[in-house]
Amino acid sequence: MSDWLFYASVIILMLLLVFSSIIYRKLRLWKLFLLLSTYAFLVIARYFSDLIIFIDKDSLMEYSEYFLYFAIIVLAINFKSKIRITQNLTDYDFFELEKELDSIKDASELLRKRFIYTIGLLEEGLIFYDETMENLFLTEEVVKITGFKKPEITLDEYKGMIHKDDQNAYLHNIKKINKKVPELTHKYRLTINDSYTWIEEKGRMFSHGKNSYLISTVKKLDIRLFPSTSIEIIHSLPSEDDLIKVLSQYRKDKRTFYLTMMHLTNIPDINKRFGRDVGNLMIAEYIKQMKYHFARENNTVFRISGIQFAIIIEEEQKYNNLHRALVSGGDLINVRINIGGILQVVYPNIGILKNNPWDNTDVSELISLSNKALEEAIRNNKQNYSIFGG
Repeated sequence: MSDWLFYASVIILMLLLVFSSIIYRKLRLWKLFLLLSTYAFLVIARYFSDLIIFIDKDSLMEYSEYFLYFAIIVLAINFKSKIRITQNLTDYDFFELEKELDSIKDASELLRKRFIYTIGLLEEGLIFYDETMENLFLTEEVVKITGFKKPEITLDEYKGMIHKDDQNAYLHNIKKINKKVPELTHKYRLTINDSYTWIEEKGRMFSHGKNSYLISTVKKLDIRLFPSTSIEIIHSLPSEDDLIKVLSQYRKDKRTFYLTMMHLTNIPDINKRFGRDVGNLMIAEYIKQMKYHFARENNTVFRISGIQFAIIIEEEQKYNNLHRALVSGGDLINVRINIGGILQVVYPNIGILKNNPWDNTDVSELISLSNKALEEAIRNNKQNYSIFGG
């Protein structure tokens, strides 16, 4: 190879690496290694060939030149593949790409504004946890509840606002959420101005890239004494007057059902130990589970008094499930409920009356008999239920 061709090849190799890095704003380490290896081989072949004893100088020079050509071809092919996507584009193609890019930007901006203004319409506040779960971003509603002066806080700062008895339960619920269990719902107390406010937080985890994030809604529970409690599930329950109307219709339709009177026996003790607000939350969670297991239909759970409820069960299978739970004393009836850091078992006394659609018993007598069954269950020290007609 003539000297001018040799030096031209050396320069071309360098230019391929430089322009590739400039155009695509990235330096590939393997390209740099290939360049340095080639130059090192050439220097040794030309100026330090005596160090290589197992091959003669002419062969070494020839091999070094082949290696130089090989390096140029490799970098040239890679450079060519990078620019191939643009070599056939016309001005019209670029114009269409710009229009598509502008459309994507507009859709992205519209989505961003929809999200921002949707947050403003929500009654609940939002908490955004970062991927480390150590930093939080609070929306304006949460800032109002907590009294923080800034929307960005650490997890330790937020935990410091939580009632000391609820902190461990809060951290446990936050830390256990993962891709297999992506949702959480928990209640805890925030200490504000030497008093506390009950908070319900519902969260969901989602993934973006390689990281996972948690976003949750936060709602203040403004708990009042019965019957004006603001806990939705209790507040929405129909009353005893509604029970009379429903039973009258059932009797008219000749339907078989079980009228179940339920007295939450230890709620007064919970009220005394932890406060009426905790008791109301326990009641709400207990009734939620009873509705799920035995009375998913509308107008089948009624509130008779503060801690007495009536449930109409029509399906024989659901009644059998209830009966087995009563006999075994299992957790389907005696329910463990965790509110903040307060863990209690809510247990009832239950009186059950089976309705015979063909007898002449009127509705008021049905309710009276079911209440008598409940009274018998309360007096019975051996079991917490009594069944009439079952």
